[in-house]
Amino acid sequence: MARAPRASISAIVLAVVVPPSASAINLASDDARVNAALIAALPADGTTDLVVIAQPSALDAPRAWGATRVAASPAAIKDVLLDPGHYPALIPSLIKSELEPPSGGAPVVDWELEVPLFNLSGRMALHNRPDGVTIELREGDFAPGRIAFTVAPDGRGGATLLVDAVLDVKRSSWLLRRIIKRSPVGEPAALTAAAYVALRAVALRAEHPNTREAWRPGAPQPAPASWLPDPRPLASEPLAPLRARGVVALVARAPAEHLAGVAAAVTLNATAAAPAVGATLHNPLSWRAFPGWKTIQLRPGPHGPGAEVQDDLPLIDFDASWTAEPGPAARWVATAGATHGARLGWDVYPSAGGAGGSIAALTLYPRLETTGSIARRFIVAEPLLEEGLSLALAFVDAAAVKAALLTPR
Repeated sequence: MARAPRASISAIVLAVVVPPSASAINLASDDARVNAALIAALPADGTTDLVVIAQPSALDAPRAWGATRVAASPAAIKDVLLDPGHYPALIPSLIKSELEPPSGGAPVVDWELEVPLFNLSGRMALHNRPDGVTIELREGDFAPGRIAFTVAPDGRGGATLLVDAVLDVKRSSWLLRRIIKRSPVGEPAALTAAAYVALRAVALRAEHPNTREAWRPGAPQPAPASWLPDPRPLASEPLAPLRARGVVALVARAPAEHLAGVAAAVTLNATAAAPAVGATLHNPLSWRAFPGWKTIQLRPGPHGPGAEVQDDLPLIDFDASWTAEPGPAARWVATAGATHGARLGWDVYPSAGGAGGSIAALTLYPRLETTGSIARRFIVAEPLLEEGLSLALAFVDAAAVKAALLTPR
């Protein structure tokens, strides 16, 4: 099959730097609708973030949106984005952010990230908009692409920060390309992790503008006492416009900014009724759809079947014994193995609006920092990857289960 042209991503990038045409105006109108839906659906608790991953994904141009609440003014957030002097305290692994001499156009910054096992670098332009800032990646890793930040006041002295990211994530390191190949949705998963880290990094810098270094979570914390986040909002009617665009997810943050849990929901068609899907997902054998989970051996337990899991993933260890939790919901906890204490659960809801079909929400607390030295080194280098990588994993697993459920047998 011929490779799709790069025009799709280039058109999105050009839409923010050329005079508006009719198509550009339509794009702007669609962006405004997405932003309004994100703001309306974002939980009010201030510790739960909302993410949407476009599905199906455009080749070489995956797209993801996110929203978070920020205890800082819109002006403070824009200052962080427009002043490269903030950048070393924005991303801990950023070792270069040099502003080129003015040339009459948008400011251009040469950047470099020091990541475990490899470095990433490139050139980006900063486009100031009345409601935010667009970072256009022009050269190097992830280019062409763009990350558009939009800021909206929340009426309480703070703001809602939105991100809309389109990046060619395969234009990066050999390791990232190898990881991406493990799943048909590897590209949007990698983009989602990067977009979420960028979203929260900007929020934290705006909330801590005077620290010399990037403010990040401290020592690892124990798992929260309750399962988080509550997945029910993912199946609600207000999120229907966002579900129509792909996978919707919630990321719950603990008080110390560590991960409290992530939930990702997929919409199934009218042939996948909620009762039948729920029965399937109560069976750990359904985990065979998770990429890299090689063998699933059922193990009886007092509250239902658990499983012994062995993986065939390189560089990370997901081997574990899973035990069912009490109660009617599909809930399991890893009681042995490297990820001891990890959580996995499913909730299934009828599709909103009585259209038939169902919505399946996967809840994870995966403890990725315990899966081996590679994941641990990444999270040490950028602690926000504890949340970003967990979000990406939930998306990959939920999308894989959706594909398995809808594949004729």
